[in-house]
Amino acid sequence: MSAVRFRGFAAALTLLALPGFALAESKTVTYTILKEGDPIGKETYMIDRDGDHANVSLTVDSAVHILFLDFKYHHTRTESWNGSALEKLSADTDDDGTKHHVEITADPAGGFKTVTDGKAVTTAPDAFPLAQWNKAMVNHPVLIPVESDDTPYKVAFKDSGAASIAIGGGQTVETEHYVLSGDVERDLWYDQDGVLAKVTFRRRGFNIAIVRDN
Repeated sequence: MSAVRFRGFAAALTLLALPGFALAESKTVTYTILKEGDPIGKETYMIDRDGDHANVSLTVDSAVHILFLDFKYHHTRTESWNGSALEKLSADTDDDGTKHHVEITADPAGGFKTVTDGKAVTTAPDAFPLAQWNKAMVNHPVLIPVESDDTPYKVAFKDSGAASIAIGGGQTVETEHYVLSGDVERDLWYDQDGVLAKVTFRRRGFNIAIVRDN
């Protein structure tokens, strides 16, 4: 298998996860990225809240070893939110040496203005950034990529009901399970405070999980 075939493998690992706006205080939240149950990276979110406003900083680092090849991924992102409404987002990605930059800003006329690697991208008024830490993403039919793709994703959400799941340290939390399908396929579990507890998906035939540490 060539490096080209696995280009973007690690990029899929940032499908992020963070406390929703039900969270009342500023805090740092960490997640472990697993491939077939083995840890391959970490996600760290720093949420700085001031009333309804929140500034979020994300750092993702992962390293995957497949058939004698090593693939590394580094992603940093800053987001500014007013309640569940995104004001602006800036992201930089280094996907095993291939670099991308994304800027998303709220359009006063509705929707968002998006620029990916210098290219302006048109999005529908009902689109929402692929920022899964924010449960407000659920039920939006169009998601705006935040890493490298310049074509919005058409998706659908299904509420699969309540579920008890284990997170880091063996702790069990009560969650609501959502299934995301379409151009992006994921299972997402949000706890009762709107904090994303876990994400699972398949990439290149591997089972990937991103699990909150506590």
